[in-house]
Amino acid sequence: ADFYLCIVEILNGFLAGLATGVFITWFPGMLNMQAVATSVRVGSRKAYLFSAGLAVVIGAQTALAVLFANLLRDNPSIIPNLKESAIPLFLILAAGFTWKGFRARAARKAEKVRPYKGGPFWRGMMMSMMNILNVPFVFALAGWLMAAGYLSRAFFPRLLYVPGTAIGALLVFLLYARLGDWINRNAALFTRNINFFIGGLFALLALVQSVRLYS
Repeated sequence: ADFYLCIVEILNGFLAGLATGVFITWFPGMLNMQAVATSVRVGSRKAYLFSAGLAVVIGAQTALAVLFANLLRDNPSIIPNLKESAIPLFLILAAGFTWKGFRARAARKAEKVRPYKGGPFWRGMMMSMMNILNVPFVFALAGWLMAAGYLSRAFFPRLLYVPGTAIGALLVFLLYARLGDWINRNAALFTRNINFFIGGLFALLALVQSVRLYS
């Protein structure tokens, strides 16, 4: 009976992670829209590799949030410091993507195609690393799941929660990448200005984070 209960808790941990991964990536945002942009620009295969890079980092961030939850609880200054450091990072990224948007617009007017530099997997990892607020967000979400009894506090259920979250996120990213051409055809204005959208999103995140920290 104890063995059966242990297996059920481990399976629940994986399924809770799967649901978390889908939940945090389902709605259009910085990461999944960049997967769309990659698919439109260089094709589905590279977009899939890009998506894998995104998901690997989400898995690592989830591991930090869930497996080292005691460290975060014992050092409460870590999360506020993470949130505070996110503000200048978001502002820098907002400026960077806005500049990139103007460059892309100028290249379109000149009918010039800019080469795609770097491996898509590593580009995906770098993009996902920029979203450092995933750590406190998943920490809070996993804490709620444990408090509500959906995720066991035992080590192995929490361990399986990590790949579950990464796989859930990967499935959503792959879906966005697969539908890249369709999204581009039906939302051409949006996808042509994707860098402005992502830059604006970073600026909005910086503003929201500033209000939450300093109001």
